[in-house]
Amino acid sequence: MRDKKNDLDQAAYEVFSENGYKNTNISAIVKRAGIAVGSFYNFYQSKEEIFLNVYVKENDRVRNQLIEQIDWKSEPATVIDQLFDYTLQAISNNKILNEWNKSNISKTLHDYYSGAGVKSYNFHHFLLKKFEEWLNKGNFSEEEKKKVLKVYSLIYYIDTHLSERDFDGYNETLGVLVKYFVRGLFS
Repeated sequence: MRDKKNDLDQAAYEVFSENGYKNTNISAIVKRAGIAVGSFYNFYQSKEEIFLNVYVKENDRVRNQLIEQIDWKSEPATVIDQLFDYTLQAISNNKILNEWNKSNISKTLHDYYSGAGVKSYNFHHFLLKKFEEWLNKGNFSEEEKKKVLKVYSLIYYIDTHLSERDFDGYNETLGVLVKYFVRGLFS
């Protein structure tokens, strides 16, 4: 028996990858999936909801590739450079991930990652664990470790609440902030 939800998800991924969020409509997705428009609403309430599903899966896929590509045994400042370089390259070539900063859908994405999504965001937990490992290898007191992890939480908060539309030069500025923060800690 045909798995309509899987067909719908795959079609949505393809259409959003080709057109981005704004230039995609439900009829294009269902046409690609080969199902009726009414069937769409058996699985999703809106284009926004299916896009969030596609975005989360794509973000997880790209972040897992990033984890595999980066040399995590390098010095923390080098790792951060690699992380931002990889992320910027991956996002700039990806019409789905590019939506993080676009006004049509970014609030939904930011709300998800700052709310319920943070619990299941493996990349965030991976980075948090990596920071803890780096701090444990360093000569930091327990109080200093708590403060540094609080700063990490603040950076995550900033990333899930601000975007390029809120702050001109946001991506570059956040990268500079994180790079110099990490260099200052581990140099």
